[in-house]
Amino acid sequence: QTKMAAPPPRPVKSAAKPWLKGQTDDLASLANLDEAVLLEELRVRYDEDKIYTYVGDILVAVNPFRSIPLYSVELQQQYNDSVKSAAAPHIYAIADQAYHSMVRTNRPQVAVISGESGAGKTESAKYMVKQIITLCHSGAEGAALERKIIQVNPVLEAFGNAQTLMNNNSSRFGKFTQLLFNSRGSVVGAEISEYLLEKSRVVGQSKGECNFHIFYYLFSMDNKAEFHLSEPSAFQCLGGQLWDDNAAMYKEVVQTMRLLGFSPEDERMLYRVLAAVLHLANVTFEGSEAAYLKDETPLRLACELLDVEFAVMKEVLLSIESIARGETIRRQYKVAQAYDCRDALAKALYSGMFGWMVNSINNLLSPSHQAHKIAYEIGVLDIFGFECFKENSFEQLCI
Repeated sequence: QTKMAAPPPRPVKSAAKPWLKGQTDDLASLANLDEAVLLEELRVRYDEDKIYTYVGDILVAVNPFRSIPLYSVELQQQYNDSVKSAAAPHIYAIADQAYHSMVRTNRPQVAVISGESGAGKTESAKYMVKQIITLCHSGAEGAALERKIIQVNPVLEAFGNAQTLMNNNSSRFGKFTQLLFNSRGSVVGAEISEYLLEKSRVVGQSKGECNFHIFYYLFSMDNKAEFHLSEPSAFQCLGGQLWDDNAAMYKEVVQTMRLLGFSPEDERMLYRVLAAVLHLANVTFEGSEAAYLKDETPLRLACELLDVEFAVMKEVLLSIESIARGETIRRQYKVAQAYDCRDALAKALYSGMFGWMVNSINNLLSPSHQAHKIAYEIGVLDIFGFECFKENSFEQLCI
């Protein structure tokens, strides 16, 4: 009879490491991830001042609405060709990944910054650009370019931002900043493109919202009477009130424009167009069949500022000319059509002026192509914030 040996004891499985809320830097590594888990993780991390969290290749940033010491020079140095898992999630890590991927692959890179209005997208874009310029070791040239990019922000925000129900300084256009590099990976210039400017805001806003900031700054000019401006309440397209620091904001924009190279003639031209848009929005019509001007004064003031003949402008707003079989036919607008024409003209004037200003800024930021050959580029898209209302405009659909 053979005695069987007892089987060796089975190894005891160690207990699974408990999941600690808020301690996971990359939520994609969790065994179970749904909306509820994601939101709870972000909440716990936010309470611990951990405003950055990865979800795979995506960095989620939660606006703390206060100053947190996360952007020191020492931290910038920590995120330099670093391994993703070696440091806490940070906007600097995304900038580091973009820059070194560009250098290694010889291919352009892009970062898309999206989110709700007031989420901190524009500030994130600033930190991203700052870190990329730091990484490329461009010395004094890079530092000078960073200063220029920072300098343009007050001007772009004055003309492209507005107070909304969700955010007092909401970007109402998309800004695409391209950083341009030479073959050594040093930054040599930048170019800004604007997308989807919310032109409808020029002629009207939702209840409780305001027009673009720059319109309100005009009322802090010493010579506002030259442009036939009195008070914001005199203009139909201006909702809200002047801010307490309106005069200080106006001075900052003027100083910045001069630093950027805008001449006094350029400034005056911009003010004339802006004031003309305000007067144009005050033009009203009446009439049962064909529309006619209820009061000629607003249109006369707009024509004076634009240096356009009153009779020509009046004809354009009240009728349309078409050619059929070689014969010219002029058809009078109805009241609703006249208002549509007026609004289209005001929006086109503002949009054209905004585009001209962005092109002027690009002349300051662009590299000398004779001195620098562009080899690489990194794009940072700061799209304007989405807002969800009971009734949403076409612009919200576009976002």
